[in-house]
Amino acid sequence: MDFMNSREAAAYRLKLAQGYLSRAENDAVGRQWDGCLANAQEAVENAGKAIISHFRPTSHTHDVIEAIQQLASLNTTSETVKQKLMTSLDSFQNMGLETHIRATYGDEEHYTPPWELIDESESKVGLEKARRAVALAEEIYDEVTGPSTSKPDIPDTTGE
Repeated sequence: MDFMNSREAAAYRLKLAQGYLSRAENDAVGRQWDGCLANAQEAVENAGKAIISHFRPTSHTHDVIEAIQQLASLNTTSETVKQKLMTSLDSFQNMGLETHIRATYGDEEHYTPPWELIDESESKVGLEKARRAVALAEEIYDEVTGPSTSKPDIPDTTGE
């Protein structure tokens, strides 16, 4: 995949973010809190990478908050985008590698699987962050690519 084509990379990451958010929403309805948080974390990660890829290549990391903060301080980033990033930083906070590991593998030291570890309140906090991060990625996608550019289709993750 050519991640130097920022429009295609952003569209791909946005599609991933939307798909993972859809899965997180489905998991919340089904009260599958570990799956909800795992998918919410992936949605936040890919929303962040969708934003970042408009301006530079993305790295292979689960933690995007540092890159988002750096992007907000660049002179090449518009003031509108900078403002949106700064007011939305909390959506990316605590949604990186540690959350990915907890929601995917649980607590390996104490042999606690994620479905015994992740509760409803933690999952719902992550889901709300994912909603905000994906909405931000969609806004920035429209701002950078222009309103005439179609957004990627939201994938059907219901399995129907």
